[in-house]
Amino acid sequence: MRIRKAIMKDKEGLAKLYLQFWEAHPNIDPLISIKKKPTLKNQIKAAAKDIKKKDEHYLIADDHGRVAGFIELHIKKNHKMFKVSRFGYINSLVVDKKYRKKGIARLLLKEGLKFFKARKMKYVRTNIYFSNKAAIKVWPKMGFRKESMFMLKKI
Repeated sequence: MRIRKAIMKDKEGLAKLYLQFWEAHPNIDPLISIKKKPTLKNQIKAAAKDIKKKDEHYLIADDHGRVAGFIELHIKKNHKMFKVSRFGYINSLVVDKKYRKKGIARLLLKEGLKFFKARKMKYVRTNIYFSNKAAIKVWPKMGFRKESMFMLKKI
């Protein structure tokens, strides 16, 4: 298993993982509810756009040319009143169902943390939905702690 930066030839593999992501997050948060039903075609298009973006960084787990997982990394700017001016943000980490429980999430995270350290980040944040029971178990094992809770109300 090799962890590397995503390139355009990975767009279909990323798209298939996006579909698994959306399958695992149905109707969770109306703020991330997508307009069109996810299809392989529209997710390939989205993956191609994401790979091109300068402010999004995708690392993939490459299993002999097959995309087994990915981690999406961002560098966020904090408000200037705060001591920490920038921090790493993991927007998503997805491992193909066929590859789970093989340490791939840990490998992706390890490389993601190297990415942030190379850019002088001292903190990394992510967001997990309460309904994602697997993520709630995994992230603390990888050194993350509960720090806050988002709440939402429809008005």
